[in-house]
Amino acid sequence: MAVNYSEEAGIFFEIQVKRYLQLCSSNSFSGLPEQDAVTAMIRDAWVELRASRCIENLSKSGRMSLYYTTVMIFPDFVANGDKNCIPVDFTKGMRADISDISI
Repeated sequence: MAVNYSEEAGIFFEIQVKRYLQLCSSNSFSGLPEQDAVTAMIRDAWVELRASRCIENLSKSGRMSLYYTTVMIFPDFVANGDKNCIPVDFTKGMRADISDISI
């Protein structure tokens, strides 16, 4: 049976957005910039997952398991703060030391 990638993308997005919002104290996005950034990260993860071609060889339950076990490391966002960003080392999955950043 052919995989409906549009439907699968929706399932993946729903799982990842819910997971992200559970990490937020308000359980919601602070604004459109945060929502756009998180959505872009999830989209990139989906594109990479789909390009791996592993999805097409899995059963529906196998795909669901893959989506739930895919862990994304989201950066912290600051809304209305005095700084525009928080430096994050995505390789380590943690905040970067500001003294290590050269501008």
